Amino acid sequence: MTDVGHMNFFNIDRCGLYRNGDEKTFGCEVTETFDLISSWVKGRPFSSTIPWDPDNSRSNKPKAYCKDIFKCEETGDFFLVLWKSDPGGMEGLLGVPEDDAGGGGEVVKHSGKHRGKRMIWGRPCYYWIIPEYNAVVSIKFDHSVCDAQLFQDYVSSCVSNRVKHPNREREYTDCGYVRIFYSGDGDVRYRYSFSVSLKFMETSSFELQELSKQVTHIVRRETVRVDSQDARAEWVKKFSGWVPYVTAKSKSKSRRVEVRAEASPSVAEIRDIIETSTHETRSKDKWDNVGFETDKGVVWVDRYRLKDTVIFSDREGDIITAEQLFNKIKGNRFRYLRKFIPRDKAAEAPKEERG
Repeated sequence: MTDVGHMNFFNIDRCGLYRNGDEKTFGCEVTETFDLISSWVKGRPFSSTIPWDPDNSRSNKPKAYCKDIFKCEETGDFFLVLWKSDPGGMEGLLGVPEDDAGGGGEVVKHSGKHRGKRMIWGRPCYYWIIPEYNAVVSIKFDHSVCDAQLFQDYVSSCVSNRVKHPNREREYTDCGYVRIFYSGDGDVRYRYSFSVSLKFMETSSFELQELSKQVTHIVRRETVRVDSQDARAEWVKKFSGWVPYVTAKSKSKSRRVEVRAEASPSVAEIRDIIETSTHETRSKDKWDNVGFETDKGVVWVDRYRLKDTVIFSDREGDIITAEQLFNKIKGNRFRYLRKFIPRDKAAEAPKEERG
């Protein structure tokens, strides 16, 4: 079995304890955060590695568990396998026994042959955390999913709700709610915060200036529901009555719509469109997208998303463990991370990595 993993690179924008109105951190930075999470999940039953109360969370929020975590002591990198559950029990899902501990238990395909064990059905999510560069890499295989928001929620909830920390305290409000905070010297209170954002290619101002001179239109593509007027996007409703292709075909519940608007965006506006319109999971054949039309064709925003691939040949098992992911990546670590490494430090990399 051969698997190609598609890598997306993220900046860690916030990670640590913060005071209100202060961007300085006071502990729980990246290494400490994932050390704490690793200690908390170690030996814990799989069903207990969800860091929030699934019965009290918002109804549309998926459940998330920790399947596996591995730390490279030499580099300080972490490799994390989260489990995004799907209780629908659809064919093709994978299952982990509820009482599995330590990430070493079996994974079975949804076939009904799980010997009466209570299973948590879902798919793995793979992450490579690099504290040295305040970065995260999500890796999407055919058998896995990516969900940056779920990853952020999982890390934040672990530190805020679950991990053991000497300064972690809780208080109860008059309405019976629980507030978690971290105390410091002088009874200062801190809140934990964790957030990531997609990392883009280092595009010089000159390159964007050249693009801005060539842009004639901004292109937006979207798949819209057309079986109900109210179900369509607001910007499509404006075309009702005089754009015939927005009406539904027989037995069709959606249509592909493309809108071109004349525009001469500035460099700052182009950068903002790129950053707000790029998505980690969008494939090349995905219709929904945003781009810049020029005389030479359309430049889609995903062109500027940092990406790479990792290939597993003849892989055994239904999922990849955190340590297997580490072993596959370690030999090419510098090649993957050179986009984070300043030029003056690149020469210090081992020759076998630079090769």
